[in-house]
Amino acid sequence: MSKIEYLKKYNSKVEIIAFETLNENQLKNLPEYWKNALSQDSTSKTIDSILTQWKKFPYQFQSTIGYLQANLLEIELLADGDQLALLYTIKNVKGNEAYYIGYNPNTKPLIDYFEKLPESFKDIYNQLHNGWVYYASKSNGLLPIEDTIVLADEDWGILEEIDVDELPFNLQNCIGLFDNGKGDYASIDLESENKKFGFIWWHTKAPKLGIEIWPVIDEWTKIGMER
Repeated sequence: MSKIEYLKKYNSKVEIIAFETLNENQLKNLPEYWKNALSQDSTSKTIDSILTQWKKFPYQFQSTIGYLQANLLEIELLADGDQLALLYTIKNVKGNEAYYIGYNPNTKPLIDYFEKLPESFKDIYNQLHNGWVYYASKSNGLLPIEDTIVLADEDWGILEEIDVDELPFNLQNCIGLFDNGKGDYASIDLESENKKFGFIWWHTKAPKLGIEIWPVIDEWTKIGMER
């Protein structure tokens, strides 16, 4: 099965397109680092250019960047109607290709709680990608801002088994930012005094509290790429 055939299994409308075919309106919405990378004359130069942007965020993605440096095979421009994204082709530990999608930070929608996010998250959403996830499942990575969830808005069977009143936060103020594909979320409390720390919201057991949130997201992202 070719790459595009695989991609169309999950979205029949997507196309891999050449940067040179973009019109003026499409170009004006692209981040400058995308333009610089996609206009390079070789795959290796495009990869190096994209990774230069990732390397501006070593606190958020130390392990992820290391894995990408060693295993990123190609970066292409993906079109879904008028929406453009970057398609990352990555080698996993079995030697197979895995596909990740990085969304355009310049075209992310307005979400009412966005400005309450820690600066470390806003930096990624504004300067790198509006979410970067495994293509097939749209999970195992930092979610697009429009796909993040307010935990109180979801139905959780686990609430019948834990003492909600004992939780140090109100679920209405808590945002799930990373979905591990199994119904569990790396999450933060928007009202917390120290938003460097968050928690893992498990769907089958009590949450794991007081964790430094970015190292968890980073490690989970790397583990997802390896599989």
